[in-house]
Amino acid sequence: LVHLDPSTLKENARLKVDQYERDEARDFALWKGWTSEDGAIAWDASFGKGRPGWHIECSAMSMKYLGATFDVHTGGIDLRFPHHENELAQSVGATNHDFARVWLHNEHLLVDGKKMSKSLGNYHTLRDILEKGFEPVAFRYLCLSTHYRTQMNFTFKSLENAAKTVANVNSFMHKVRDTRARTNVKKENQELIVASSEARQLFLHALEDDLNTPIAVATIFELMNVANRHMDEATADSASLDAVLDTMSAFNAVFDVLIDEEPLSPDDEKLVVEREHCRKKKDFAKADHIRDLLKRRGILLEDTPYGVIWRRSPRRHQDA
Repeated sequence: LVHLDPSTLKENARLKVDQYERDEARDFALWKGWTSEDGAIAWDASFGKGRPGWHIECSAMSMKYLGATFDVHTGGIDLRFPHHENELAQSVGATNHDFARVWLHNEHLLVDGKKMSKSLGNYHTLRDILEKGFEPVAFRYLCLSTHYRTQMNFTFKSLENAAKTVANVNSFMHKVRDTRARTNVKKENQELIVASSEARQLFLHALEDDLNTPIAVATIFELMNVANRHMDEATADSASLDAVLDTMSAFNAVFDVLIDEEPLSPDDEKLVVEREHCRKKKDFAKADHIRDLLKRRGILLEDTPYGVIWRRSPRRHQDA
């Protein structure tokens, strides 16, 4: 146990300041002696009045709730030293057991190219994002698109792009389900089945490679490209589309970016049916008018070899 005497520290040094160089005396303090500047944040102990060092606090909490050994310990790269090194050393010293089996340190988050900080006023909360009309899933996807060891630069433009991408993935799923219900193709599409299997393997391999989420995301879009081509060429059968849906569900079990789509209202359903009647009668002017009306309501129509498919347009930043 280390008991630091404030009088031994450098001039103007403060015990409660936990940023310091590797060789300073404050490094690895399990107990910090009390000074008048610390106010009421102190406890009496046989070795003097004070408070626990910030490293020991985390060891105590981890062991209480997770046990002496647990699987994954995460944190920002700035915590690797001194906090996590000291936390590891003191925990192993106290228990003589492994502490955390895996350590994961993420890089700093930038905002508009600058380090996020309260002093700069350039930080955003999830509430801020929601108030601007974004779904939380858009921010989740934005984080997944950058490797955790790489600095991510947050901008509302990048969040808008992430929201569009999430909407495209959800629209793709809607298209696959709708096509699967309508297809009359009998021949099993082996290319699409193989692509689904390979995409799943590449997805898992990317995650096993230091959680390489950008590569994992790329495999999803490669499968989407293959599936869209076969659906547009009317060569996708129900079995191959089942394979696509199964693989996409496996992706979503990890990333959780799919949103349950709200069904069309009865009025909007009637408009979709009416537009189809107009197209069959070659009344394209009225068909285009209905399409534009639905678009203003946030409903986009896509004409495919299997018939019309609808999807909802992505929610956008209120200032866009």
